[in-house]
Amino acid sequence: MSENPFEARPKNFSAGCDVLPRTHKLGRMMKWPKYIRVQRQEQILKHRLKVPPAIALFDRAADKSLAGEAFNLFKQYQPPTRTQRKQRLREMAKAKEEGKAVEYKHEPRVKFGLNHVTNLVQRKRAQIVLIAHDVEPLELVVWLPTLCHKMDVPFAVVKSKAALGRLVNMKTATCVCLTQVKPQHTHELELLQTRVRTTFNEQFKDLMKRRGAAGFGIKTNQRLAKQAAMM
Repeated sequence: MSENPFEARPKNFSAGCDVLPRTHKLGRMMKWPKYIRVQRQEQILKHRLKVPPAIALFDRAADKSLAGEAFNLFKQYQPPTRTQRKQRLREMAKAKEEGKAVEYKHEPRVKFGLNHVTNLVQRKRAQIVLIAHDVEPLELVVWLPTLCHKMDVPFAVVKSKAALGRLVNMKTATCVCLTQVKPQHTHELELLQTRVRTTFNEQFKDLMKRRGAAGFGIKTNQRLAKQAAMM
């Protein structure tokens, strides 16, 4: 005698028997997490609506070669990690105990933090600014390209906030900038500034006239196709 008295009989989908289900994949019945639903709704709205130019600018991020060139330069000026800072403080404390003069050598580093970068741009101390394209909410940085253009500071929109975060030993970063570089990297910085100005600063007025293209949904496209076929 079997352990389960109610054994499932195999279904027969031949004529006059069991009804074949419409689909065997029930993934469409799954309720996705809210953050995924919001992401998908946002993409649909961006596709349906005529996105304002200031927002559409963030969909036109720098190409791979320009972003790679910028990241290679910024990586050479990464700020010290937490472990390195603790080690430096220990060395300074040890030198004080021994009565030695404590000298801290200033080195150029990547500047980050929205308020800090904004202050540097306003004072025209920033040499080049990188802005993430996927900041949430976008209102935090949507005005920053306009400020950089007004202050004549080279800026570029790059992918993504996680990549910028890795430059400063953090999870994410909205924007980063450089105020100065070492003498051996001056030529590299000038070349990068020239490319960035050509791609973003000089094209800014044209970019501010381009709205995001609005597209129709599947049902609307089918309806328009039927109307075109009937005419």
